Amino acid sequence: MINFFNKDGLLLRSYGWVVRNAVGLIVLIHGLNSHTRFSFLRHNVEIVNNDKAILKDGNNFYVYKDSWVEYFNKHGYSVFGLDLQGHGLSDGWDNLKANVKEFDDFAYDVMQYIRNIQDSINGSNGDDMGDSLPFREDQICERKPLPTYLVGISMGGSIALRMLQILGKSHNRREGTGLHISGCISISPMITVKKLPSRNSFLFQHVYLLLCKCIADWFPTVRLINKYLYKKYPYVKYFIEYDKNRSKGGITCRFGYELLRTIDNLDNDIKHMPKDVPVLIIHSKKDILCCYGGSL
Repeated sequence: MINFFNKDGLLLRSYGWVVRNAVGLIVLIHGLNSHTRFSFLRHNVEIVNNDKAILKDGNNFYVYKDSWVEYFNKHGYSVFGLDLQGHGLSDGWDNLKANVKEFDDFAYDVMQYIRNIQDSINGSNGDDMGDSLPFREDQICERKPLPTYLVGISMGGSIALRMLQILGKSHNRREGTGLHISGCISISPMITVKKLPSRNSFLFQHVYLLLCKCIADWFPTVRLINKYLYKKYPYVKYFIEYDKNRSKGGITCRFGYELLRTIDNLDNDIKHMPKDVPVLIIHSKKDILCCYGGSL
């Protein structure tokens, strides 16, 4: 388990599943109100039917076997992930869960994390992680930087895309920053939200954004209603109920406004997407929250 402090002094919890002679690194980015182990490991439950799931072992809730992580490990990739600030076991802005000062802080946290991992693999003495990364000396000495692949789901998919845009604005994106990002998979990214008007509409630009900014400025820590119905797979609500580390409350008004800003920023900065980093976007037409039309 790897922990580090971000640029704002928040302690972020992160995880590593390392293989010998890895062919590359996969960095996992979870979605809203989730965390790395909930999103990318299996859950120790028994699905009784489409409406109900029973907890088998709450003390060993996250299962490696048959998970995303095990699959990537079996194919030669070392896998890493962090609980985003305000999620899971990580600190939150203003000491609150499901809260963030600016959405881009998520992207900067992930970039810092990747740089720390690459520094450790290359034998550097990074101040943020020191010797905490689970590599033996014979594994890290004189290693070439490994290619890094981002895998983000839902809001995490948007964070991955936003990272590429931020890096696309800078120079020496790979060597200079030490990230060596070679590809990105964005699953059901939050580019548009189904129940919101079009990002280019007058209603979105001059009503939603302005009104939400005022509310966020006046009541930044008031929480929005959190209600997901999970109509197609109702048993999922039991996964959330059984998980001890997943936030079950609503996000703050500040966070909600930042999500709207990000929808706008992703579209405004699309020209900065790097042309030499392959991006695969996977999105279901049946997504009831993040509209697949934004991925087209």
